Amino acid sequence: MTHSTDTPVRAPLHVHPLTPRECAGIEQLVDQLAASFGSVETSEFADACALAAQELPRPLRELAHRFKHLHLPCSALLIRGVPVDDSRIGPSPAHWDATWRNPPTLREEIAQCLLTSALGEIFGWRTQENGRFLRHIVPIERDRGEQLGGGSSVTLVWHNEEAFHEHRCDFLSIVCYRNEERAETILATIDDFDVPDDLWAVLSAPRFVVLPDTSHLPDQNISAHWRLDDDAFERIRRMYAEPCPVPALSGSRRRPFIQVDEAYMRAVDGDTQAQAAFDWLIGRFNAHKCSVVLEPGDMLWIDNKRAVHGRSVYQPNYGPRHRWLRRVNVTMNLRGSMPLREHAVARHIV
Repeated sequence: MTHSTDTPVRAPLHVHPLTPRECAGIEQLVDQLAASFGSVETSEFADACALAAQELPRPLRELAHRFKHLHLPCSALLIRGVPVDDSRIGPSPAHWDATWRNPPTLREEIAQCLLTSALGEIFGWRTQENGRFLRHIVPIERDRGEQLGGGSSVTLVWHNEEAFHEHRCDFLSIVCYRNEERAETILATIDDFDVPDDLWAVLSAPRFVVLPDTSHLPDQNISAHWRLDDDAFERIRRMYAEPCPVPALSGSRRRPFIQVDEAYMRAVDGDTQAQAAFDWLIGRFNAHKCSVVLEPGDMLWIDNKRAVHGRSVYQPNYGPRHRWLRRVNVTMNLRGSMPLREHAVARHIV
């Protein structure tokens, strides 16, 4: 059953404030994991986290179960009150290339991975920060005009994470550490409008190509913490050179999945009918969008197969208190990506 504390903000977003008992249960599990791990960035931690998530308070496990199996009338869910210690986590980083081991945010990172693991298995991309599970989303001045998490001067347009990839995540979580600039996270879901038969026939056919976004390119992955493995980007290069046509909508007409990245997606060359249908779909998302200003301690769960998201334009307070979010991807089928991982227990997709 849905808990009485769950309240709708505006479809597709619902809110669940954590209760004191739920917070205590989370903190106890974080204590246990923090005693054994100084980093969340290992397969061993991810395995331990998956097991620990089975011990979360039952209301949270039930909430995750109902959300991921489409029992709730929403494609995004906001959990409020996740512990974030503003003084301990230190200044907002100037870049995503921050330390992996024993960071001041370790407890917050463990809590996010723990709660997110109630939805599935956490994983990373070798072509995005060398497989990092828990990414920093901070404003980067050189990227302010880009369609990247570090952008700010342009709207981050509608997208599913890694829409170009067949093993894109099923769900993602975003936790807010700071957002004094009041940037808005925007959301829309396919459930909020009907797709006419003629448009469904076009949008559900493989008449579109999606290119990898620039966060998966070598020049966006130069780091002081690892040596770039250029071979990992070979498949990305092939995707650019020979993109495989895909549908924008798939699955059940009643509860379809979506595969959309407005900035990197187009109809196949010369298919004006498909481009018009895609433009219609983007227009529907625009007409049915909602927005939320994330506060410290907010955790947003997004169904990456049923909702698109983006971000408003904002003016960063470049410095020690600028906007700071963290993101984790999860899949319900880790086994499916095994051919694209280094070995069976690795969680980094190439």
